[in-house]
Amino acid sequence: MYENFLPLTVKMAPELWPIWIILYLIGSIPFAIISSKLMNLPDPRTYGSNNPGATNVLRTGNKTAAFLTLLGDSLKGFIPVMLIMSIVESDVSMIINITVSYFSSFFILLGHMFPIFLKFKGGKGVATSFGILFALDPRIGFSLLAIWLLVFIIFRVSATSALAAFFLLPFFVAFFLGDNFITILAVTNSLFIYLKHINGFAQLKN
Repeated sequence: MYENFLPLTVKMAPELWPIWIILYLIGSIPFAIISSKLMNLPDPRTYGSNNPGATNVLRTGNKTAAFLTLLGDSLKGFIPVMLIMSIVESDVSMIINITVSYFSSFFILLGHMFPIFLKFKGGKGVATSFGILFALDPRIGFSLLAIWLLVFIIFRVSATSALAAFFLLPFFVAFFLGDNFITILAVTNSLFIYLKHINGFAQLKN
């Protein structure tokens, strides 16, 4: 199936593009900007790491705004993937369902990281990825969350926690699902997270 997955996806692209565009636009919703405006806070792109994400919003000291950002960014990954999985579920095996759903979720992630509404300068994708992964397989989501919490308790740095968790993501996927193609998708997911964090560190130094 997998050797035909990408060719088949390319062949079906004219039918899938509308769905992918919708997923991208959902991912582009800037909850950090929305929550900041609701709480009369400055634009998160103007301070700290200049990142429109929950961690940067928390630098204002407003925990409510940070929580709303975290919730919004997580749900925009979780809800669409759950809908995709429920639509596909009746026709295919669990592994194929997860493969199709995970592949589709990358358009949500791309929307979050490169949102059209923010001139393609978006967040780092951690919360959105967590939402996606909890929808795909709660075992993977809870495993990542456990690593994140453990590292955060030790180092008290959210970026370090995220990098540690997503370094282990492909291993969790391989362990729980045992599928090479989905593991490759997980590696790609982790690389996106790492690349955005490298850019964020550069912003903080400046």
